This record gives sequence, C-alpha cells and structure tokens, in this order.
Amino acid sequence: MKQGKFWSPYVAGAGIGLVLVTMFYVAGRGLGASGAFSVASCMTLNAVASGFANSLKYFSQYLDTPSPLMSWNVFMIVGVLIGALTGALSTGNFKMMFDKGASMTTRTRLIMAFSGGVLIGWASRLARGCTSGVGLTGGAQLALSGWVFVMAMFISGFIFAAIFRRYWS
Repeated sequence: MKQGKFWSPYVAGAGIGLVLVTMFYVAGRGLGASGAFSVASCMTLNAVASGFANSLKYFSQYLDTPSPLMSWNVFMIVGVLIGALTGALSTGNFKMMFDKGASMTTRTRLIMAFSGGVLIGWASRLARGCTSGVGLTGGAQLALSGWVFVMAMFISGFIFAAIFRRYWS
C-alpha cells in the first residue's frame, strides 16, 4: 500500500508551539481538549436530569454556559478536526479505513480503540486535564507536573506498545 508524504515533525511541532503561544495571548489560557467533552457531558446531563446535574459540584463550573457553542473548548475541538483533515488532505494520506494489524479483526480494533478512548478520557478528568492540557500547556509553563506527566506518558506508551505489539504483527 503506497502512502503519501508526511509533515515534518519539526514543522508540526513548531506549528503546535505557535498555536499554544497564540492561545495564551488571545484566550489567556493554553490548550486542552477534554474540557469540551466535560461541557458537552454537563449540557446533556442538565437537559436529561437537571436536578442531578445541579447537585454535582464538578459540573457547577459548566452550568452557567447557555450552550456548548458558547464554549471556546468546543470550537477548539472543531479546529483540531479541521486541521487534521487539512493535514491529511495536503499530504495525500486521507482515506476512510480501519488501521489494524493483519491478525486483528475490525471488531477487536474498534473495541480496543473505544476502550482506550474511554480510559484516557476518564484519566484526563482524574488528572484535571488531558494530554494537551497537562503535557503541552503544563510543560510550556515549566510546571513539574507537566514534565512528569509527559515522561510517564512516553514510558507507559513504550510498555503498552511492547505488550500489544502482537496485535499489529
């Protein structure tokens, strides 16, 4: 299977850095994607069970938002999707497919991807931020927690890659 070219990691990294600096300047805060899912969860729960949503201290910070479309986090997620699509189209790498190892079924791949997404989403709420919020923003602010998180993330990635490598061979 022929693949297109890829963006230089140096250009992509510099681009992320410029976006991060711009976010600090324009919005007064860094990057963080998990907040958009918190806003959407709060709005959904408030629509279904308003009394219960109001009783949760965690959601109190989101309840004054009249609509998810009033949250900058939601627009950032939309921008991430548009940016990813633009990057894939500009290099000729865009195609609809399920990327998986030869020995893995599509069902197993979807279950593993969903499970991993739920796990990292849950962990990001426990850590009070996602990889972009804790790693990029915390690291840019020279916060020890950001640097420890990034090191732990890479070490965990190497360990789990070794454990699950058999699914991709």
